[in-house]
Amino acid sequence: MCRQTRFSTGWERSHYNNMAKRALAAGYRQRSDGKYESRFTINGKRYSVYAGTLKECKAKEAELREKIRDGLYVNNRNITLNQYYEEWKAARSGTVKGNTALNIECRYKNHIGPAMGHRKVADIEKREIVRLQKELAAKQKPSTVNITIVQLKSIFNSAVSDGIIARNPAAGVKPLKADAKAASETYHRALTEEEQRIFMEHVKKEWLYEVIALLLCTGMRVGEVTALTWNDIDYVNNVIHVTKTVSRTAAGKYTIGTPKSRTSIRDIPLNDTIRKVLKSQKEKQEYIHGNVTSLSRPVFENIYGGMVYNASINKAISDTLERIAKDGGCIEHFSAHALRDTFATRYIEQGGSPQVLKTILGHSSLSMTMDLYSHVLPNTKQKEMDSINIAL
Repeated sequence: MCRQTRFSTGWERSHYNNMAKRALAAGYRQRSDGKYESRFTINGKRYSVYAGTLKECKAKEAELREKIRDGLYVNNRNITLNQYYEEWKAARSGTVKGNTALNIECRYKNHIGPAMGHRKVADIEKREIVRLQKELAAKQKPSTVNITIVQLKSIFNSAVSDGIIARNPAAGVKPLKADAKAASETYHRALTEEEQRIFMEHVKKEWLYEVIALLLCTGMRVGEVTALTWNDIDYVNNVIHVTKTVSRTAAGKYTIGTPKSRTSIRDIPLNDTIRKVLKSQKEKQEYIHGNVTSLSRPVFENIYGGMVYNASINKAISDTLERIAKDGGCIEHFSAHALRDTFATRYIEQGGSPQVLKTILGHSSLSMTMDLYSHVLPNTKQKEMDSINIAL
């Protein structure tokens, strides 16, 4: 058991602290802010690193010595934003999902890098960041611009922690006011019952008909449906196990990984319509590959046996809408995500519970579900009220 050291005088406390500091190896010291610092000299040049713990400080020193040895080190004063961004990105590697890393890279390469990547980090001023914000605001939504500025703030915060700059030049840049409506006031493209009937009749000609049908009758996300394997279809317990999704890596490649949140991992009950869709898909695969279907095989494949992509589903939707137009019909264009909105709308219209809908959709909170689909509730509320008969 570790006992707390007690001091009777201030001199004793000071003497104890001095003894503790002298116990550190040569070249190391503990600063007044509690952080550990290492100072060393190579070829007549002085270098220093610091960190929150002695172990981290030693690791940083070793890393810096290696860079100096390999000729890769750029001193703090001369490092450019492009050079520091690569360090910042490497430090975050493995801590964010591939798709998030890809978005970070795209924002930097498309917006931040071209504007100030060549500039030395120590020379960048607040007004340059404000200028970038204004330029982006002329062609992007405020919310999109704000995400880019937040990323820039994060990079500069790390630069402050690494001792490259004393203060974050982006810290005082205020976010743009997003003139965004509440989710319940935005337009979520859900097909009307008539549009749904016409579309589903015409889309039967598409190779990806079963994919589209399952999206519509489960409300699953595209990545979740295209990641399904046959062992996810549990006929014993009468559910579909949603445990993975298709996403993109930092390099832009498609891969199968875990869903974006804990609540996205869920079981969706089977019904007669869903079983019919899955039966049709299995028959299609057996016609091509034979009667033996491996449980690890994807439920859905493209015509060549490969992964089904979101773009392919949207192409099938667009082609179907064109055929409908040629036949004299007219359905406003929509993407695959509208099938999820259509499922949720039908579910509420037909008396389904929002609380249950939340779990089927994999939402993290009931408020998210209500914000998105509360525009459907007035009609169902009236129907339910009309069915209530209270005797007076």
